[in-house]
Amino acid sequence: MQKILIVDDEAFSREAIAETINWEEYQMQVLCASNGKEALKLLMEDNVDILITDIKMPEMSGLELLAEVHKLGIDIEVIVLSSYNEFDLVRQAMRLGTCDYLFKPTMLPNDIIESVLKAAQKQKGKEIDKKAIQQQTNIYNASKGKEAFLLDLMNGRKMEEDVFDKKMQNFQLSLKVNGLVIIVFKIIKYLGSMAEIFENDNYLMKASVCNVINETLDQLPNHELISSNFNEYIVIAWSNESVYEKELIHQIDQALQKTAEFLEKFYKIDFAIGISNIGNQMKDVNRLYKEASFEADKGDLDHKKVHYANNFGGNTLLLREILTSLDYIKERLSDKDLSLQMVADYIGVSKNYYSKAFKEVTKVNFIDYITRLRVEKARNLYINSDLKIYEIAEKVGYSDWHYLYSVYKKLLGHSMSQEKR
Repeated sequence: MQKILIVDDEAFSREAIAETINWEEYQMQVLCASNGKEALKLLMEDNVDILITDIKMPEMSGLELLAEVHKLGIDIEVIVLSSYNEFDLVRQAMRLGTCDYLFKPTMLPNDIIESVLKAAQKQKGKEIDKKAIQQQTNIYNASKGKEAFLLDLMNGRKMEEDVFDKKMQNFQLSLKVNGLVIIVFKIIKYLGSMAEIFENDNYLMKASVCNVINETLDQLPNHELISSNFNEYIVIAWSNESVYEKELIHQIDQALQKTAEFLEKFYKIDFAIGISNIGNQMKDVNRLYKEASFEADKGDLDHKKVHYANNFGGNTLLLREILTSLDYIKERLSDKDLSLQMVADYIGVSKNYYSKAFKEVTKVNFIDYITRLRVEKARNLYINSDLKIYEIAEKVGYSDWHYLYSVYKKLLGHSMSQEKR
């Protein structure tokens, strides 16, 4: 039931509107006030939907009342009552958000009802819009909550068992899965056409790429897409039913082929994809993410589009050592003293052993890998920030920006300044 507040210093006018019409028939409840101050108090204490107010009143006029309503942000539909020679005041009232006005000397019950029903319909429409917006907000917040939870898992954040189980249940994720794979899309470069299409709006580009990946991966049994930055898109894909490893990989292959074709053909994106081994529970995502991320990083080195983690030949211990060292390298990429010895000491092996193991797993030597990472980070900073080249050089571990400029051109075949053309 909607509420109407009638405000008029003339008791006869108030009663004429309140009592000559059967408001209950229209599912409406009527409140009355004799001046603006009394009305404002009622509006602050009660949820009123429609305000019918005279313009000229003692203590606080109708215009002053509307000004206070506007200032307080009270969401209400307003109908103004006017007499002779008050058209200028009505015009002012309309500017303050009035939806209609009635001419007191000639208004009839049908005129009042028509005006009130129009205001009531408008108010109901706003309530529906509010509910729809709130629903969308709730969905968005739930989605962001799920993304934050999955990112925590991927980054290895420790979590109590009961907290983990509750979050899995809240986000409708299966505790037990029969096949779980992490896929990492790494954007190596947005070509000029992308920048032109989206007018250098990185957020719009990110949303569009997410939409493409989601749509092309729809054929997978279950998947969640997470993107924490403009250059990396992470897919968690899994099955809740019995599935053979080869069958799951075949499904992923088909989906990725479709995604790759679309991104290359229509978006002109230079990218690499890393695919992890298969896990059996959501708690595996930290290990699987490291595997997939490592594989995606290979795209910077050999220019192949897709890399699978099962190419490690089953040497799990070796893989774990290298993955641990790669995390350490990325964290300290800005350290000018980063060296093979420093990383070997960190994981507790000899320099010679680490050098050999690194080459066996990555197929490149340590220096080439570090150089490629630094150049790639420098390129992303140059494209996506306003930092000067000397500032970028410091952030990627080079004390001399001229050296960075030289290495950049040698590795990518063009100068940094060409990136923003």
